[in-house]
Amino acid sequence: MLTRPPTYYLGDDFHAKLDSFVRDLFSNGYSHFAKEFEHIDGFVAKALQDQSERDDHDLRRTPKQFYLLEAISYKVYDEYNRKLFNATADTLIILPDCLSLHNPDCLKTDGRWGDECRECTPECQANEVTQLAAQYGAKVFFSKRKLSDQLQHYAKQKKNLGVIGIACLLMLAHSMRTAMDLEIPVRGVPLNFCGCDHWNDTPFASEFPLKRLEAILKEKYGR
Repeated sequence: MLTRPPTYYLGDDFHAKLDSFVRDLFSNGYSHFAKEFEHIDGFVAKALQDQSERDDHDLRRTPKQFYLLEAISYKVYDEYNRKLFNATADTLIILPDCLSLHNPDCLKTDGRWGDECRECTPECQANEVTQLAAQYGAKVFFSKRKLSDQLQHYAKQKKNLGVIGIACLLMLAHSMRTAMDLEIPVRGVPLNFCGCDHWNDTPFASEFPLKRLEAILKEKYGR
C-alpha cells in the first residue's frame, strides 16, 4: 500500500479477532443479563412452531442475540446524542400505544401527526408522562406507524427539536436510528417489558421507569 488509509485498515487477523470479540460479547452478555433475557428462547421456540396467519411472525421470532444487540445499540445512540439533545430548545416525547392502560380503547385524541393523551386515568403511565412533560414545556404524542413523517412534521415546526423515544428494545434502537437519519438529536427509554398484542394473547399495559425520563428532562433543563 502506497498511501496511509484515513480511518481503519483491516489486517490479516481482523476476522479472527472480530469472531473472538463477538463470541465473548454474546457469552458475557447472556450471562450478565441472564435474568432479563431468561424467557426469550422459550418464546421464540413457540413462535417458530406457530403456523397461524398472523402478520407479526418475523418480529415474534427475533432471536435472543438481536435483543442484546439492540440493547447495546440503544445505549450507544443514547450516549452519542446526549450533548446534542441537551443543546436543543424544544422537546418531543414519543410514546408507544401499549403504554396506555386502556389500549386499544384509550380515550386519546385521534391526531394526524400523533394522538394525544387526555389524562383520563391518574395511574396510567401515559398520563404520568404527560403531566411530567408539562413541567418542562415538552410535547407528548403517541407514535405513528410512519415515524419518519411524524418526526419530520414536528422538526419543521420546531427548528431546534430534540426527541425522547419510549419503546421496547426491538423498536427503540430502530426508532432512534430513524431520528438520527433525519438529523434530530434523540434519547431513549426502554420499556421494562412488552404488553402489546405482538407478544401476549391478552394484551396489557407496558411499563417503563418514569425516573429515567425525568432524569433526561432534568439534565436538559437543569431543574
